[in-house]
Amino acid sequence: MKEIKAYVRRSKMNEVVDKLKDVGVKVMSIIPVERIGTFENPQASELDLERVSDHSMVSKLEIVCRKEDVELIVDTIKQHAKTGVKGDGAIFISQVEHTIKIRTGKEGVITLDSHCPSSNEKNE
Repeated sequence: MKEIKAYVRRSKMNEVVDKLKDVGVKVMSIIPVERIGTFENPQASELDLERVSDHSMVSKLEIVCRKEDVELIVDTIKQHAKTGVKGDGAIFISQVEHTIKIRTGKEGVITLDSHCPSSNEKNE
């Protein structure tokens, strides 16, 4: 299993989410965050937005999926989040070691059966 984290311009998030739904992604989290870039004073010991020269409001998208769905999901995000201007965001992919459904107690990849594009093929 993989976790995809993408930082996307807020102005592009609705388009990205709509296209992810179109390709079969059913469950995702969207979190508003403030991205921080270049510091005016990198020696500062505490983070203070008054000392930050480049910060912007973006959305963080989180999706846990099967390994075989990563390419489709990442390609969809890249295609629909891109404006071609600096600050379009970034995508990070990491390994998920284990999942547990709190309500049912189910564990492992089976917890993704209703979340991922590849699970749609099973249900048809």
